Amino acid sequence: MMHMNHNVVLALYLVVLVLIVNCQFTSALSTIPTRLPPGPDSLPLLGSPSFISATIRNEVVQELVSTRRDHGPIFLVKTGPITQVWVDDIDLANTLFSMESAAGRSQLKKPVFGGDFLFLVRDVKRARTIRSNQKALLAERSSSSAVSSAVQSSNLPQIINDCLAVSSSSSISWPSKTISAAAFNALITLYIGTQPLSEDEVERLLNAVAGYRRRGPATFVQAIASALGISKKLSFTDEINELLDSVVVRANASPELLPLLVSATVGGAEIFPLLLQWSVLRLSVDKATQDSLYSSLLSNPGSSVPPIFLQAAAACARDCPVSAATGPPRKITETTYINNYEIPAEAICFAMHPGLKAADGVAPWEVGLQEKTWPIHLKGATGSWPMFGSGPRACPASEQSLNFIASSIAMLVRNFEWEVACDGGVSSMFEFEGDGSLLVPKVDTKLKFRKR
Repeated sequence: MMHMNHNVVLALYLVVLVLIVNCQFTSALSTIPTRLPPGPDSLPLLGSPSFISATIRNEVVQELVSTRRDHGPIFLVKTGPITQVWVDDIDLANTLFSMESAAGRSQLKKPVFGGDFLFLVRDVKRARTIRSNQKALLAERSSSSAVSSAVQSSNLPQIINDCLAVSSSSSISWPSKTISAAAFNALITLYIGTQPLSEDEVERLLNAVAGYRRRGPATFVQAIASALGISKKLSFTDEINELLDSVVVRANASPELLPLLVSATVGGAEIFPLLLQWSVLRLSVDKATQDSLYSSLLSNPGSSVPPIFLQAAAACARDCPVSAATGPPRKITETTYINNYEIPAEAICFAMHPGLKAADGVAPWEVGLQEKTWPIHLKGATGSWPMFGSGPRACPASEQSLNFIASSIAMLVRNFEWEVACDGGVSSMFEFEGDGSLLVPKVDTKLKFRKR
């Protein structure tokens, strides 16, 4: 009898123990967030009607700003079958993008660029290996002095002087096409050591890159086609690969440079010149910073670019967005939790560019720009936000990219000072419009250059 009572007591004890553990486990589970980030209403299969309308009007960026204002620093948008999550908070973006589950990338159905194009490699481990190899090659070939030397070969001051020579005044439009070609040749020179491309080849490559990025006003049909994976963008990849492969062969360079050249071309051939254009516009309304930059050059007569130029490049890129997102987007490989929100697997995550932030519909430049003056805040610019992405999928050439823009600015500051032309204006010079995935100046702002 005593033995039976002992068993009963033991059984009751075990039952109570199981109940306690179960309650604790249930309580722990209840602390795991299960709600999705807020966002606009969506229709089955089609997604958000407001984003459908914005896509048709080519006003997706404006819709993003409006959605951020309505729903906070993290929001979810459905675009057809794709779930997008946008983050407009530096700390949140860094935390999310540092997670292993947020290190994925969308992989096209057909492998492109030999399958080694880093930004499209979905497998995280394979991407880590490619990234490590590319960083090693970059360390060998892209020192600060090498970047500065390559930028010198672009001869940007001569391009400006040529424009001034044919102008009836000292006011000119920014020569985007010519500078794009020069910047691209400088990129090739950086990695190959020569300029083996003809003008025709440079033009073909830039056109192919523009086609690959689906430049031009997007239509609703194009957006749906892209979402379904039937975009014609793949037709441009073969030409890019063929032309760059011929560059490597003609320069008698190592074949392992080809993936790096592809990444530099697709990732920088358009973005670098556009960043430089925005930087020149940004500096045109801050003579004090131009003077500080020039003084730093006089104080450092060597060939190296003073650190203040890195700060200036980062600050200009922070204030003037070259695209709606900072760095490449990420694909969530498994359900992830952040800031009490559930980020579903297969969602595409973007870090919103800080230059798009708006309060009550007022853009940053509208707040900062008064009577042709908008002071640039240099302090902490290089470390205050992830200019080229963060975490394991950040651009492996982020340091070299910043040096490239800084060296270009230094070359211009050494030779010129500039401002907005009297016949121009500043009321709309920082307005932008979408051109595919890029944001380009909406108006042609005339600039007045004076030789130093």
